[in-house]
Amino acid sequence: MNGTRTLTFSPFTRNIASKTTIQLPLNRGMNELVVHADELAERDVFFYFEFRYKGSIPLQGVLLVDKGARRISEIETFLRSCFFPRDCLSEGNIELHYDPSTLSGTLDLTIDSRTQGFPPLQDPVSHVVARPDTDFVSLGPVGNDVGVFKLLVGAMAGGQLVNRELIIGLRPTDATDIVPMPTVGQRKAQTLWFIRDHGEEVVNRAMAICEVDKKFTPEAERFVLASLHMIEEMGDCADFHLVPMFLLITRYDTFLPRPLHDRIQCAIAKFRYWIDEPGNDVMWYFSENHAFLFHIAQYLAGHLFPETIFSASGRTGAEQYRIGKERVERWFDTFFTYGYAEWNSATYIPIDLIGFFVLFEVAPDQTIRDMSKRALDQTFRIMTYNSFKGIMSSSFGRAYEDTLKLRDQVEPCFMEWVAYGMGFVNSHIRAVSLFCISSYEPPRYDRDILCDDGQWMETELDQGQNQVKTYAFRTKDYFTASVRRFKPYQHGHQQHLMNVALGPDGVQLFVNHPGERAFSGGNRPSYWAGNGTMPFIEQYQALTMMLFRTDPEELVHYIHAYTTLYLYDEFVIHDRWLFIKVKDAYCGLWFSNGFAITESGANTGKEVMSQGLEHGVVVRCGNRYAFDSFGIFIRSLAGRAIRYVPDDGLTFDDPQYGIFHVVETSAAIDGYPIPYGPAKTMTIHKGVLEHV
Repeated sequence: MNGTRTLTFSPFTRNIASKTTIQLPLNRGMNELVVHADELAERDVFFYFEFRYKGSIPLQGVLLVDKGARRISEIETFLRSCFFPRDCLSEGNIELHYDPSTLSGTLDLTIDSRTQGFPPLQDPVSHVVARPDTDFVSLGPVGNDVGVFKLLVGAMAGGQLVNRELIIGLRPTDATDIVPMPTVGQRKAQTLWFIRDHGEEVVNRAMAICEVDKKFTPEAERFVLASLHMIEEMGDCADFHLVPMFLLITRYDTFLPRPLHDRIQCAIAKFRYWIDEPGNDVMWYFSENHAFLFHIAQYLAGHLFPETIFSASGRTGAEQYRIGKERVERWFDTFFTYGYAEWNSATYIPIDLIGFFVLFEVAPDQTIRDMSKRALDQTFRIMTYNSFKGIMSSSFGRAYEDTLKLRDQVEPCFMEWVAYGMGFVNSHIRAVSLFCISSYEPPRYDRDILCDDGQWMETELDQGQNQVKTYAFRTKDYFTASVRRFKPYQHGHQQHLMNVALGPDGVQLFVNHPGERAFSGGNRPSYWAGNGTMPFIEQYQALTMMLFRTDPEELVHYIHAYTTLYLYDEFVIHDRWLFIKVKDAYCGLWFSNGFAITESGANTGKEVMSQGLEHGVVVRCGNRYAFDSFGIFIRSLAGRAIRYVPDDGLTFDDPQYGIFHVVETSAAIDGYPIPYGPAKTMTIHKGVLEHV
């Protein structure tokens, strides 16, 4: 401060938020504060510098720009109004809508789809003109692109580019409307043809080309080289590319040009396989999926090249094999004891599946092949039991915005399509490709979850070393899931704590407390993924009760629900209730503080917001079998007694279950505590719905 060092703050901790409070001595007049940040050579580090003014004299914040401050402000206002009316498109044009009243004239927009972590559009529109006499611009037809895309929409103000990010999903009917064949083997063949044309541009797609074309094409070489570059650079997620490479050089070795084979072998010998080996890179070793793939890579590399000296460690291949084998076995021991730490994660379960499939096919030890088979069976059961209409619709241990809003575009949805003919094909193919190449066929878990009219099924499973209590309740028409009583009132990360899926297409909705203000930001928790302050949640069958007690230090002082109004057959607002109908599935959401539908900006028509720090929320599902009609469902809920007092909790007189009361960290129905015992193995109950 003013040229004098005031504080050095170096906690040197990983994955643990650290903060400190300091006092800064200010001089009268101008003061200069300089902050230096060192990221400790760790990826995904976020620094937050926050100033909260507690005085009474109005202050003015200023951002210095070369020129055009008023123009920058106008462009920012326009960009804040931009939105896609639907989160996923299957046909027609990609239309970017906006508020024309924010324009004083025409505005030249740049559109860039080359954003980190997302694929680029194949035939993008890079420039469009927004006009005040209309409320949208066309970004071209849906075309042949399949996947989730992040578009950077911007405009120039003098020499300054002002932009914002928006996410859109594309699932063109012509490319993805594939009728599944009756057997797993036939669906695997269908999938390999699809991957050949629409998969991610990685080594996995090259193997699909080898299977379909029976030759190593220039495209296949390009995809192998893309993965090989990541491995050679030891970039973030290089392990995702390396493990499938072992299947390539064993099963498809005769397809490879010799120089390419030698280059792959050289990269394997130079790779850094764990943190005990010297090196300086940006690879991430510590989460369960990354650790697993590093151990597999070390194990297989050592087996394939036992005489090679691995340069990072100085060990022989034989030593790497022995160490890697021990680590793989230890990982499996933990997995079979506790299950997934990142429970039900539609993003990260497919990464573990990469390892399971490769071990199932090429592991030199029968014991490890047997463990991989057991892990595959266990994982397919978790995916299927947490899926509705082929879409994973449960709570997640880790999630991202696109994971939650575009669930037909995540890999477990494609996996369910291959395994059981449910779900959708999409562009996420890393584990799916290996599934189709392998001889593995999962048990018929799809038969376990069938519910006829009037039937229900509930499942509960404690997952991870912390024994997170995951719960799900399904009928033929809806699916509702949550994590019961998970770390209430603590700051969250990327945990997705509750979810509902409705109707034959599995229309999704959920409630959370935003972790940041930016709609498509990169924070953890973000606006949609995770919770700034996690609520207390208790679920009993089709009824979920939530208590929010938001930390005043959080940046966002409201909660909200993801509600795609355009996908509902009908919705009705009754006082503080929002009632939703999707075919024969119904859902009612009650907010103690009331709510408002978002009518501007990125979430137009997809969000309801409820202001305040403390909330009680009721989420009740039903269907035609239990309530006869949507009108009866509305009358049955809207006429029931409901009371929320922050210090005394939330009470709801449910027409089927009785008086449900949640307070602080406990819950009861009609005065009897709701059972909360251990479920270390999958607990399953089935029954018949009451007619209300």
